[in-house]
Amino acid sequence: MIKVAITGADAPEAGELIRILVNHPEVIITTLSAPGHEGISVSSVHHGLIGELRMNFSGPLSMTPDCSVVFVCGNSMTAAEFSALQLARPDIKTVIVDTIPNLDIERLGVVYGLPEINRKPLVRGAVSAIVPSPLSSLVLTALYPLALNMLLNDSMQIKVSAPSDIISRDKKEAIEEITSNLSQTQLSLGKNINLEFNDSETDRRMKAVITLSCPVTIEQIHEIFEIYDDHNFAFPIASPVDEEEVIGTNKCVISLHKPTDSELRLEVVADPRMRGGAGEAVHIMNLLFGLHEKTGLALKASEF
Repeated sequence: MIKVAITGADAPEAGELIRILVNHPEVIITTLSAPGHEGISVSSVHHGLIGELRMNFSGPLSMTPDCSVVFVCGNSMTAAEFSALQLARPDIKTVIVDTIPNLDIERLGVVYGLPEINRKPLVRGAVSAIVPSPLSSLVLTALYPLALNMLLNDSMQIKVSAPSDIISRDKKEAIEEITSNLSQTQLSLGKNINLEFNDSETDRRMKAVITLSCPVTIEQIHEIFEIYDDHNFAFPIASPVDEEEVIGTNKCVISLHKPTDSELRLEVVADPRMRGGAGEAVHIMNLLFGLHEKTGLALKASEF
């Protein structure tokens, strides 16, 4: 069994994570660290856990915690503390759900944890990974197959709608993640990518509409996206898609359409509390420990 400790366990993203892990068949939650909330019942802070979890928050996480993996939530660990934990317990894996200030992920061997791009490093000996921002996970999952085939260009326009708290918190980070990953994949692509962000109407809806000039036929586009055939949470489709299809799941659904012979339009939807959040964090943990990607994530199909 995987013993799990969570730091910043009082943060909203930690609540979503706990609600998944409490019924994960390979997990035992050992520590929920939330300094300032010691002794308070977890179910009194996070909804949906009455009858599911009888635990209280504990104080600061020790440098030798009783666990196999630590999830870092809510900006609850500094770079120095992260390095100290790595030195004290090199056997413990870490999944960073929120950004650690001043963390040099390359120097410290932390994998950028978007499985659609970096699944091989995650399953081949990685010990630490950082969850991408929800905005980055949405856009990069949609554009990565096109970048691999040198099809991105300066005509590309990306319009993203997401909850206001995610846009205000992650916008700058997302722009850096998106431009960096795409330009590394398609070297001919500049870093001047046209991104526009707008508030979505609800807390669990995230959508990107991407248009670009593209002479390739729609049949060839679908062949390019077959790269995701052996992935469990990215689904290219030919029909229109609504955000309701993915609410409460870790899915990212990509609708592919050619309005004209020279233009490609992608509509991409995901749940921002799962994708680039708790769902993706558990997905990463599954890969780090050699489990099937969907373990513990076979959640409800949709809100319908």
